[in-house]
Amino acid sequence: MENQFSWTQQWYPLSPISYLDPAEPTPVNLLGKKLVIWRDNNQNWVVMDDACPHKLALLSLGKINADGNLICRHHGWCFNNEGKCTEIPMLVGNQGEETACKSLLSQVTTYPTKVAQNLLWVWTDHSVTPFADCTAQQPATIAETELDIDAIDWYMTGICFEAPVGYTVSLESSLDPSHAQFLHEGIGSFSPEKTVPIQQFENIGETTSQGGFTLKHSGYNRKDSCLS
Repeated sequence: MENQFSWTQQWYPLSPISYLDPAEPTPVNLLGKKLVIWRDNNQNWVVMDDACPHKLALLSLGKINADGNLICRHHGWCFNNEGKCTEIPMLVGNQGEETACKSLLSQVTTYPTKVAQNLLWVWTDHSVTPFADCTAQQPATIAETELDIDAIDWYMTGICFEAPVGYTVSLESSLDPSHAQFLHEGIGSFSPEKTVPIQQFENIGETTSQGGFTLKHSGYNRKDSCLS
């Protein structure tokens, strides 16, 4: 089972950097996990679980203080870029606060991040050694010889939806482009009247160790050119 694909031991693009406000935390959902994105005083992007260990309040509702730490809006607990609690304002006594801050129960799980091609990527594995494991793999970026990095203008669609299916079903649907003209009729240019049979459908190149692959087909819409 050495080659079994792992959904969590992968780099995922979270957001274009231009979409993120360095002065405010940003909430995001990925693979059913609620995360919060923020930037510390060293200009490093931090991604951690969007839940304060005290009362599970959303840390994305908090703010970033002058020290570059994230403050929970509920009771003011502060967390650094490693997810460690640095301050509990309502706890009386320096010794008590120090003990509480050192406790593993007061820490927030953080995840490795990387900025590549103007996108923020995250490694979502919740294991003992994620920061070491992620170094063996690079984000699935586009070959820089094929594009002008400085000219990239990423954008995210404004459509958000939930479907009562798992990731495998969603992936299978993505590999079945011929359904689009019928199921998505009325959305964009999708229309049964514009349907043409797909004459070519093949895997180009080899599947990578991260599960990446490239498919090419001849198009299913009269306006389509050859797609890949």
